[in-house]
Amino acid sequence: MSVLVVDNLSPFTPDILECLGRLDLPYVYRKFSEVSDRDVARCDKVMLSGRRKNSKEINVVNSKVVRLCYDDGKPLLGICYGAEIIALTFGGSIRKMPAHVHGTTSVSVSGQNPLTEGKKSISVYESHGYCVSRLPSNFTSFANSNHCEHEMFAGGRIYGTQFHPEKSGNDGLTLLQNFATKI
Repeated sequence: MSVLVVDNLSPFTPDILECLGRLDLPYVYRKFSEVSDRDVARCDKVMLSGRRKNSKEINVVNSKVVRLCYDDGKPLLGICYGAEIIALTFGGSIRKMPAHVHGTTSVSVSGQNPLTEGKKSISVYESHGYCVSRLPSNFTSFANSNHCEHEMFAGGRIYGTQFHPEKSGNDGLTLLQNFATKI
C-alpha cells in the first residue's frame, strides 16, 4: 500500500510526510507541478496538501487528480485547500472568511465515519482564509466548528478536512492512520 502525497507548496507538507513516516506508511511525494496520471494510477491512495498562495495551475492539476481518483474509485484525502478543491471540482462553493483562522480549535463530529473512530469532538489545527460554504450534492458533512460548517466531509471514497490533521497531534495522527488503513 502506498500513498501519493501531492505537495501544493504548503509549509505543512513536511508534517504530512513526517506523520506518514511515524505511522510507517509508504508514500510517494510529488510537487503539484510534477504529478502525473501514472503517479495517481500507481498509488493506492492520494493526499492533497494545503497551499500557501492561489494559483490557477495548482487548481487545474489538483482538480484533475480529484477527477482521476473519483473515476478510479481511489481513496482521496484533501487537506485544507485540498478539501476546497474537492468541493469546487464537484460543484460546491467556498467563501472568504471574515478573518484568517489560525490555531487550535475544537471540531464537533456528527454521525459515524471511519476517520474519527466514533469520537464526538476532536482538537485540530487550522490555518486558512477560505472555507467550504456549500457541499456538492453527493457529499455529506460530518463535522463542524465555530469557524466552518463543513470541517470534514465525504462523497464516496473522497474525503476533505478543512483543518490540518498533520498539525493536530494525536487526533490528527489517528485520522491520517484511519484514512490509510480503513478507507
